[in-house]
Amino acid sequence: MKLSIRTLPIRWHLLVFAVLILVPQLLLGLGLGWWYAVAEHRRVEEGAVALAATVSSQLDRELEATKAALQALAASPNVAAQDFGALREQALELLKLRGSMISVRDRDHRQVMNTLVPTGEPLPVNRDPAVVAADMRVFSTGEPTVSDLYTGALTGGRYVLVNVPLRVEGEVRYALNMAMAPEVIRGILANAPLPAAWTATVLDGNDRVVARSRDQERYIGELAPPSFTERAAEFQSGVVDDVRALDGTPVFTAYDTLEVTPWRVVVAVPRSVLNAPFRTLVLSLAAVIALVLATSVVLARLYSLRLEHDVRALQALAASTGTGRPADRTPQTVSELVTVASALREADASLHERNRHRDLLLAELNHRVRNTLSVLRSVVEHTIRSSGDNAALASKTSGRIMALSRAHDLLSHAEWSATALSELVARTAEQERLTMLFEGPEIRMRAEAVVPLAQALHELAVNQRLHGQARDQPVVLRVEKAGEHMHFHWILPDGEDPLPWTSGFGLRLVRLCLERQLFGRIERLDASGLYATLPMAFVTGEGLRTEPFAARWSERTDAAAASSKH
Repeated sequence: MKLSIRTLPIRWHLLVFAVLILVPQLLLGLGLGWWYAVAEHRRVEEGAVALAATVSSQLDRELEATKAALQALAASPNVAAQDFGALREQALELLKLRGSMISVRDRDHRQVMNTLVPTGEPLPVNRDPAVVAADMRVFSTGEPTVSDLYTGALTGGRYVLVNVPLRVEGEVRYALNMAMAPEVIRGILANAPLPAAWTATVLDGNDRVVARSRDQERYIGELAPPSFTERAAEFQSGVVDDVRALDGTPVFTAYDTLEVTPWRVVVAVPRSVLNAPFRTLVLSLAAVIALVLATSVVLARLYSLRLEHDVRALQALAASTGTGRPADRTPQTVSELVTVASALREADASLHERNRHRDLLLAELNHRVRNTLSVLRSVVEHTIRSSGDNAALASKTSGRIMALSRAHDLLSHAEWSATALSELVARTAEQERLTMLFEGPEIRMRAEAVVPLAQALHELAVNQRLHGQARDQPVVLRVEKAGEHMHFHWILPDGEDPLPWTSGFGLRLVRLCLERQLFGRIERLDASGLYATLPMAFVTGEGLRTEPFAARWSERTDAAAASSKH
């Protein structure tokens, strides 16, 4: 028999499925690889920018701390007294914490104090342009400054100066400066989280290397490549691509300028490191895809044999669902099939439970209908007995039946769940054509309390509508909570004479609803209004057992009848 693809066994469907998946995966893998490479490239760039900003911030803090230390020394009374010998002793104490040398120069750039030369010995003269320029900025602006890289006159080593003004009688007469060796700055670079292949360089204002994370001795004092300096001169921070480092390596660079001096921190990442993720990913994807293509067909064929067993077990279980007898086999390998099997069992159990629940609901519905018909029969019989002509009989009967209908309409809309007392008051006022106001907290009535309260409100409203004098003024239904009880007030309008109220069926019906059906107590029910106390439990259902209200009422009445016989 010739088979179409729709009727092939599951093993062939798995093979086709594997092929259909692997071909798009090849394209998707390449796309994801490109996306990953771009994202990794961006991540490396952002990391270089963040690292340059971090090192720049650390250098700013170091230079600011040095400035602060020198400014504290400049505030010494020895400065005003121009006692440079005593000032030298204080400077030596400061050098124990930071710096390599502290000196004082006058406006002619002659040293008057140097911590490397004992007091009284001749002092050297340093005319290095970087030192002279730093002194001139201090004397002209009266503000601290940082020099570019210079060569020390005494040691011949490379240093940078932090210069602060020394004021005597309010005039800047001297420059107090501290020499910092490039090794101090390189220590900051060494503490930075710099990846192994990256290089961090600090350039002074003349674009000369002050410190470098690698090969510092070789490149200190060297000018940065023009391909970098020409493109980085326009902005305080940024990135410059396609640059060759001092050793000739193609690099990507990120730079940031310090706040206290026009130095720059440059982080260089080799292009080979920047492009390495893409090369690695392409090779890895090629190897993985080749391996998957070679093995997927074989694995799909082998696994299909076990999968067929579980599918047949699920078929057997589905065939037994709803019959009341368990299946002989259960899927064991595929979790989805096990879940479907569990769902089939739950569906079978749910079907039996729904049938049982339906029977309970039908029994409860029959009980409620019998109770409603009994109440309806009682209302009609007592109305006939207490009424005069046929018109009054029809009106009273219709009104009391509509009160029952109103209650059942509310319960139907609420699906026989809790119903708001304020809504029942509003419905009663609308249908009885009487202005009624509800005051007090909202009461959520249980289903079995709605009908008695609806009948009681109907009788009170009809009496007010027929006999009330101030019909344009509202009647107030006030509810108050008091612990486990609820106070029920029916308040007539102010200034109205007491209404005539005969001891007919309406009065008895109100008492029946509030006292016998809701187990309340009527404190006052006369022509001036109603005041009753109802137990909250029987109105709201909170704290009661789960069996129907009618059953509890039957138990109570049966117990009362038995006790009366005794």
